[in-house]
Amino acid sequence: MDDRVFPDDSSTIDELLIREALEALREKTAIEGKLAGSGTRPASRTDVLVDLIHENRSTRYRVECAHPIDRKAQLDKIRRGIRSTDVPGLLIAPHISRELAEHCRDIGLQFIDTNGNAYLQTPDFFILVTGEKDTRAPRSSKAPKGLTNAAALRVVFALLAQPGHVNATYKDLAAHAGVSLGTAHNVLDDLERRGYLINKGNAARRKLLEPERLMHEWVINYPTALRAKLKGRRFSAPAPGWWDAVDLSDLDVAWGSEVAAMKMTGYLKPVTQTLYVEPDEMDSVVKTLVKQHRIRPDPKGHIEILEKFWHWTPETPSHTAPPLLVYSELLALLDPRTEETAHMIKETYIDPAYHQA
Repeated sequence: MDDRVFPDDSSTIDELLIREALEALREKTAIEGKLAGSGTRPASRTDVLVDLIHENRSTRYRVECAHPIDRKAQLDKIRRGIRSTDVPGLLIAPHISRELAEHCRDIGLQFIDTNGNAYLQTPDFFILVTGEKDTRAPRSSKAPKGLTNAAALRVVFALLAQPGHVNATYKDLAAHAGVSLGTAHNVLDDLERRGYLINKGNAARRKLLEPERLMHEWVINYPTALRAKLKGRRFSAPAPGWWDAVDLSDLDVAWGSEVAAMKMTGYLKPVTQTLYVEPDEMDSVVKTLVKQHRIRPDPKGHIEILEKFWHWTPETPSHTAPPLLVYSELLALLDPRTEETAHMIKETYIDPAYHQA
């Protein structure tokens, strides 16, 4: 089914369900389905209209989505709710069993599901397909995990911080995030189950849904579920402005938190300094900084050197971490001055990237 069936900014679980059901209907019956109207996003779920086209004749339906349907009483309630509308109603659900499909026919409730089951009756065609098994059941039986572990945060960071990565192959995405191929598969499957990702077909057709909400979840979980697990060291330096004279030209490192924020906005005077370093270069970088700037180990020091966990070059000022990471770190400091700068970074770097994507 052509991607243009839905608005470019589609971002709800219901739209994902409708997309899959219409595609299944086309595969089973050759009936094409498309979103009715000018292509603008519906104001609400009850405003969704679809046209079903067969032999150049079109029938318009008002869509009612349900997740999931497992009782006849649910069908009766849906049928009562759509009986008085001027446009015939169409139930769309993940799966309608044979028994429930027969009940839909008995009460005159037309439906389609994501497995190709359907009951449609118009002056132009009659369709009844039942008994198709729920191919989604094995996957949906797994409880969504969410962003509760470091590996999931690494993969989601790669998707959010570099929007083009959503169309990367599993192999490339795993490399960008520094995780195994199996982990990349599992995280994307979990995002799809949670309604954050369209992941049908090849990688070029993959689409991230509701990135703002997913970003908010990542920002909240990063400090405790990933950052706390990065191997790091703390130091102090005799000169408060030591960081401004550091030459990073030959090092694969990136400033985070307050120093990165200053370089991005020119607005914040850093009190703490965070540096992300490739794990296998940690000792070399520390030795260089000890020699050039006399930093010394200090468990309570304002200098923190952490493992760098992303594997691409962000489009930001030289040697600074991706803006999403800096944004999360600034908010985690719970300081009004860093919170204000965090919102500046979001408006300048993060929001435009999402809009372009």
